[in-house]
Amino acid sequence: MDTLRFFAIYLKLTLGRLCQQRWLLAGLALLCLLLPLGAGRAAEVLLSQGVDFAPVTLAITAPEGDAVPRQLEQYMGDMEDIAQYCRIVSMDEGAALAALARGEVTAVLALPEDFIRGVMWGTNPDLRLIVAGDRPLESLLLLWVGQSACDILSAFQSGVYAVLDLYQESPPPGLTRDQVVVDINLRYISLALDRTGMFQTREVPAAGALPVPLHYALALLSYFALSTAPLFVPVYSGDWVRPQRRLRAAGRGVLAGYLGGVAAGTVFLLPLLLPALALAGGRFSLPLAGAALEMALFCSIFSSLCCLVSRSAAGCGLLAFTVSLAALALAGGIVPPVLLPGPVRKLSWLSPITWLSRLAAGPMGYAPSPSALICLTVSGAVLAVLALALYRRRADSGEVGL
Repeated sequence: MDTLRFFAIYLKLTLGRLCQQRWLLAGLALLCLLLPLGAGRAAEVLLSQGVDFAPVTLAITAPEGDAVPRQLEQYMGDMEDIAQYCRIVSMDEGAALAALARGEVTAVLALPEDFIRGVMWGTNPDLRLIVAGDRPLESLLLLWVGQSACDILSAFQSGVYAVLDLYQESPPPGLTRDQVVVDINLRYISLALDRTGMFQTREVPAAGALPVPLHYALALLSYFALSTAPLFVPVYSGDWVRPQRRLRAAGRGVLAGYLGGVAAGTVFLLPLLLPALALAGGRFSLPLAGAALEMALFCSIFSSLCCLVSRSAAGCGLLAFTVSLAALALAGGIVPPVLLPGPVRKLSWLSPITWLSRLAAGPMGYAPSPSALICLTVSGAVLAVLALALYRRRADSGEVGL
């Protein structure tokens, strides 16, 4: 009982010291309530609208009298997937080059004579692609389209040659080689035109299992909670820790002082997190309050370590900001998780913001994450042990200030 009474007195004194920053607390509470929710809504609007893209224009030319450019304009213009990014027009070469110089077309594709026949018989005549030097991005897009077309053409021709080899081994009666060549090429042309049926479209959520607004709201709220470390510098500074040395001489260890600081930080952070979580989740519940309490406790332990590692408030702020920002980026709180590189996405489970967000999302109706709770518990215990060692060292050194 005497130990609990001593701890309660120390906690009361620590809270009194922190409450001297009441205006800062009010501003931070307002920031935690408004900014995460506003940023989440803004991210949802941005990701749902996408970006505007003007299709490139490709002019196709051929020797005089060749109807292939007009046929390509007709058939490829009806292919919805190509029409989304490329508009095909047939022109004679002189008019096409003049249009390219005026910027009316993006590139000119010059077909050789008997292009289709050459493709069907495997000679693959060379093409000329003329692009504008001042439009490199459009030129790269057309290069990618051309390479994709070459890959498709190579795959189809491999199939054509395989069919012809089978025909040579055992020609069916009444079927000429020319008829086989025409029929198999028409079959592959049909496959190319209907190629969208070969693929299955699958929507990938931008933020994983959570809706985009909730993902960004929880990530930013966790980031702000981890970044509050400089606010707790007064309860871990030398002039506050120094009396611990005298108390140790009276038989009191530093554990009560350290736990008092962590408990005061938890009480300090809880009013910041709980209303914001209730607003983000749409309702208040006891499990949500428990999640907010666990988040506040972990952030308080993290803040204590930042304060004890640093020798100034500025150093503490820089350390907390750097670590929190790196954790926010790793958790997909800046760039959506679906757009992160694969190796980075695989490491997102190492981010404390990922743990905090998943912990908070559980009481909101989403699948609970036992791994997040385990990671928070284990890492929080490790941070607390390190911070307690630094707290004892600071008390023994008798520092006057940071």
